[in-house]
Amino acid sequence: MAEVEDTCQAKHVDEKTYEVETPRSGTIKAHVQGDLDNAEKKAVFLTVHDIGSNHSSFYNFVEHPSMSEIKQRSVFIHVDVPGQEDHAPDLPNDFVFPTIQTLGEDLVAVLDFLKVKLVVGFGEGAGANALVRFALAHSTRVLGLILIHCVATGVGMMEYFKDKIMNWKLQSVGMNPSAEQYLVLHKFGAQLENVDNKEKLIQDFTEKLKRRINPRNLRRYVEAYMNRKDIMGLVEANLKGMDVLLVSGGKAAHTQAVLSMYMKM
Repeated sequence: MAEVEDTCQAKHVDEKTYEVETPRSGTIKAHVQGDLDNAEKKAVFLTVHDIGSNHSSFYNFVEHPSMSEIKQRSVFIHVDVPGQEDHAPDLPNDFVFPTIQTLGEDLVAVLDFLKVKLVVGFGEGAGANALVRFALAHSTRVLGLILIHCVATGVGMMEYFKDKIMNWKLQSVGMNPSAEQYLVLHKFGAQLENVDNKEKLIQDFTEKLKRRINPRNLRRYVEAYMNRKDIMGLVEANLKGMDVLLVSGGKAAHTQAVLSMYMKM
């Protein structure tokens, strides 16, 4: 539970990194952008990334010129799911990787360690799902949620078998074309062919996967997400009074699931 470094070199983003011991999810790295000493006077965002990425996936958003005024009035706490940070070593064989439910519930340990009372949850994909579970377990610590491509249902049969095949390849041969294609589809949706700058998007994403993400650790995060339980009923019963912004691209792979979640709220 210590401060590790003062400055992030990637994209010249100033942040402080802390290692936080959690009850059941092992050590979680939390990267703080902004002045945490004045957190009570600012909006505090807690971000959780999707599979195939890590906390740096939020940099372009936070550092965008249009976000400058919001950034000045905010603090961002970026969480790395265990083993997903850049150039991470293999997780120990005896490490019990947390379920999405456990990960979501244990996020409160980050807030307690940093002495933060309230946050706005901001997550994408698997990270968004974990934040919903965090909000369900610790509603008094959540001001609202921003959820990108959030799926509250369990895994369908087609998704199950695709994930099984991709997981096997990540475990046996590491990052490979089939796994990359699956993650590109998960990230950008089925209509990527219609995007003008699709080549650059795919190249940037896959190069980061190859150079920075540990494939065996990624497999364990994918597996945890694949084994998620349906929480649609809990969302319908418990989140109707919470401010939630659901975000999805019109041609994204999970748009229908996001719409289904919206209808329940």
